[in-house]
Order: sequence, then structure tokens, then C-alpha cells
Amino acid sequence: MPPPLIEAALIQSRTFDELAIGDSAELCCVLTQRDIDLFAVVSGDVNPAHLDPEFAERSRFHGVIGHGMWGGALISAVLGTRLPGPGTIYLGQELRFKRPVRPGDAITARVTVRELRADKGIAVLDCECVNQFGETVISGSAEVLAPRERIEWNPQRLPSASLHQGGPDPLDLTGKRGLIVGIANDQSIAYGCAVALQAAGAELAITYLNDKAQPHVRPLAESLGAPLILPCDVREPGQLEAVFAAIERDWGRLDFVLHSIAFAPREDLHGRVVDASAAGFAQAMDVSCHSFLRMAKLAEPLMREGGTLLTVTFYGSSRVVEHYNLMGPVKAALESAVRYVAAELGPKGIRAHAISPGPIRTRAASGIDRFDELLADAAARVPARQLADIADVGALARYLVSDAARHITGTVIPVDGGQHLAG
Repeated sequence: MPPPLIEAALIQSRTFDELAIGDSAELCCVLTQRDIDLFAVVSGDVNPAHLDPEFAERSRFHGVIGHGMWGGALISAVLGTRLPGPGTIYLGQELRFKRPVRPGDAITARVTVRELRADKGIAVLDCECVNQFGETVISGSAEVLAPRERIEWNPQRLPSASLHQGGPDPLDLTGKRGLIVGIANDQSIAYGCAVALQAAGAELAITYLNDKAQPHVRPLAESLGAPLILPCDVREPGQLEAVFAAIERDWGRLDFVLHSIAFAPREDLHGRVVDASAAGFAQAMDVSCHSFLRMAKLAEPLMREGGTLLTVTFYGSSRVVEHYNLMGPVKAALESAVRYVAAELGPKGIRAHAISPGPIRTRAASGIDRFDELLADAAARVPARQLADIADVGALARYLVSDAARHITGTVIPVDGGQHLAG
């Protein structure tokens, strides 16, 4: 059963001046074992009377019972959302627990205004919880400061919560630390990944290309709470090494790396592959492919307990995509590099993957000739009839970095609405 508050599209307060003796409000919720488990996790009250059926069967109640304060929390929910409502401040609560509440019981929490103290805006309310048989399970009173102004709030964007029996959420990245290379702005694939990884609990080190890029990247990095924000142009000798040195100094370890950079000189990128200059081809390979190998080598000693190396590719690596030109063979080399890295570092618990998004309007993509045509054509042809965005790429990156993907490595994974099927 969803939490009772989610059902309301809008919650409104009653101001102190709008309250009257005898005013009452209530809500009903069916207690489930999931509710009991969640309450135990949040409160830290792991009394086996609530969680262990075998133990609970031997207790005086002969079965699992809910936490008494779960009912207290239900009363708090009425006070904070119904009467007086949003803006209410708790001053005190007295409760007596009269009967146990078991999974499956439908509990109605009710509050009734008993006293109003106009000099301080204090309301005293009688509180009661009754079960589906009309039996009182909790009684008491609450003293609150009622809001002086009417407040309205929409609670429907509350975060979700889930339980993973037998251990922590394998997708929880709390405690993991990773390096993100390739954020240019808030439309970057690297930024979409950074948002998803940080939201899952990871701590990030984030790089920016140069002084020109720093004003665009630093605010994004700061909004993600990144403690390390460092310059990194892989074309500049020593800069990449300095990034990893800073990570080793401040963190001493690393759990994942996202490599999301690519470059080719414009004249080589917009021309035929057969016309590419040796210098242009070499530079494209160095920035777009060999830098991934350099990062893997630098990350290896910091991933003493294993880790994940991610890079970003495109399906133009395996088939000819008009106007993708030089980046096609470069990305093909990158995907091959991923497979070899996965094989070579796998014995150390280090995994490697290439994420292959469909066309996404990023700053890097703008350098591809006639990219708007490529984008429109892809959107029309993909089976899903909708292209992926940076949030979709971020969701995959979170999975690949997590312990849920601990036995997956050496892959090239499309996130493109099925574009790779369309040819």
C-alpha cells in the first residue's frame, strides 16, 4: 500500500485563527511487513519482536508486531498534513500504547483540538489510533505551534524507497569514489552520468578542460558536491597524471572512472576517412582512444579492491554512418581497447565497458558535419520512436558501476532506443 500522504495532490494548513475546539482530522493506513522493515531501517530499532517471526511467536504477543512509534508517526502525519497541517511545529507528545498492531491491521489515526492558547498560538490536541475493530491501540495528546499563515504544498514528488532483503541495495553507490572526465556543460553525457552516480551516493572528482571551460564546469561540479575539481587536457603533458596524483593523495583509492572525451581536427573530421592526415588521425586516436588506456593504467594501482572503467562510443564504430567519418574507425579502436582492458585487468576485479548512446545533442556532437540531419533521421527510424537522453546514459552508468554488475565486463552496451537494430 502506498503511503497515505501520496494520495493527496495538495496539502493545506489550517492557521491558528481558523482552528476551533472540537475540530478533528484523521487518516488510515494498513500496516505491512514492508512498513515494519522500513521503520526498522530508518529508526535503527531492530528488536526481533518486529522482524523475526520465529522469535516473535515465542513472545507474549505470539507473532510479529509493529513498532509502537509507527503509530506515533501516523499521528504526526495527521498533525503535519491535515490538522493543523503544513508548518505545524511539535512542542510535545504524550502517548500510551494499549494494544499491539500487527501486519494487516488498518489503523486510523485521529486528532481532535482540545485547547487553544491564543497568546502563544499553541494548540493542544487529543490523539488516538484505533484498529479495524474499533479498538483503541494508542491514546494521548499533542501540543503544537499552529501556523500563523496558510501553507500549501504538493507532496507527490517525494523520493521512493525500496528494501533489499538480505543485504544492502546493490545499486547503492554510497562509499564509492569515482573520476568523471568530459563534462563541458549541463548537456554533456558525462554530466548526465555524474548526476546519476552522485544521486546514488557516489563521491566524485570532476575535471574541466581548461580555463575557458572552468566557469561552465565548476558550478556543476560544486552542485554535485565534488571535493576535487581539477584541470585535465589529455593533450597537455602531465595533466592527466596530476589528476590521478591528487586522487591518490586525497582519497588513496578509486572505484570507477568515466572517460567521455573525443576529439579530431575539424578538417579531418569533415573530410573523407581516406583523406585524413597522419597528424589528424594520430591526434584523434590519442585523445579519443589512447587516453582511455592511459586512464586505465593510472587507475589500476588505485583500484586495489576492483573497480569499473567506463567510456563512451557510438554505433558508427561498427557500421558506416554518413558524416561520422574519421570518428568511426577511432571509436572502433576504442571498443577494441575496452575488450583488451577488460581481459587484462579482469583478474584484479577491474571491469571495463563502453556505453553506446544514440545521437544526443551535446557540445562534442556539434562538431560532426550535418549533425541535425543525423539526429532527425535517427529519431524517425529507432524502434522506440524516441532517442535516449543523458539521464538514460546515466542510469546505465550507475548500474555498471554498482555491485549489481560485478560479473559483467568487456561489453559495448547500446542506449539508443534500438537504433543499433535499424542499421
